[in-house]
Amino acid sequence: MGSNRSPAPLGPARSHLWLLVGAGTVAGLVAGLLVGATKGIPGRPQDEPSARSPVTVGVVSEVLEGSVEDWDFELPVFNATAAPVDARLVAFEGASWRVTSGKAESLAAGTWGKIPFSVAANCDVLAPGPMSSVRLRVQTRDGASVTALALPGQGLALRDYHRAVCASADPLPASKLVGVWIVEKVYGPDTYLVGIHLMRFDRGGLFVADPEGGLYSEDVGVRGRYRLEGELLTIDVTSGYGCVAPSTATWRVTVRDDRMSLVWVRGDCPSGEPGDAWVIRRVLHAGGLPRSPG
Repeated sequence: MGSNRSPAPLGPARSHLWLLVGAGTVAGLVAGLLVGATKGIPGRPQDEPSARSPVTVGVVSEVLEGSVEDWDFELPVFNATAAPVDARLVAFEGASWRVTSGKAESLAAGTWGKIPFSVAANCDVLAPGPMSSVRLRVQTRDGASVTALALPGQGLALRDYHRAVCASADPLPASKLVGVWIVEKVYGPDTYLVGIHLMRFDRGGLFVADPEGGLYSEDVGVRGRYRLEGELLTIDVTSGYGCVAPSTATWRVTVRDDRMSLVWVRGDCPSGEPGDAWVIRRVLHAGGLPRSPG
């Protein structure tokens, strides 16, 4: 790098070869700059697939608003082909649960869509670890194929669901329930309750719940009694505008610090099916609870 010597003169053949090599190098540099500039275009997905894969996927998330078919999760999918495609979820690597999948149908070229799906957690096996890939069945104009794709986020939302539904439940003293709780997550049809539905457990077995914060008024969504038997929490509704009294619901309950998992077992208010669960968070401890009417 520090030499001041002049280069030796090139003969005609070597000069011609040097020009060819130089032209190729410049072309390569220009191509590299164009590719780099393309990747830096604002709004362009940075994880679009290679030419070998017709689609790519994003991070699994919960369906925050109840869907028509009560799907619990959704998987973003990007169509990298020049024609519409259909895509359906087949399975996640390392997870033994059963997947029920909807379809991203007629997904336009160069656009993102979503595959809605639900899973049935298998609590007889260990919780899945980070999931590095997912398999999709993709229908293109050239035919159908099953392809494995890298999974961003490693299925964290699904692992959280498995922990909520399959948490090991120890015998729980009723004193652990006493206080006010708010619904933080819902796996099942009642997602509209997230962030608004309050539940109050009083000493002595009184239970009150309301989606409008009316825990200390006469007009509440649900009023009744609760009882705890081992890991099973049963709520008997005696009045309120939210349920037809008398009605009941039984949950399998697990408390970890200030969060409680309620896994639906049976009942008619709310009704449900296996795998439905609520995660509720404590917002007020037992100490200093004002007296509730009734």
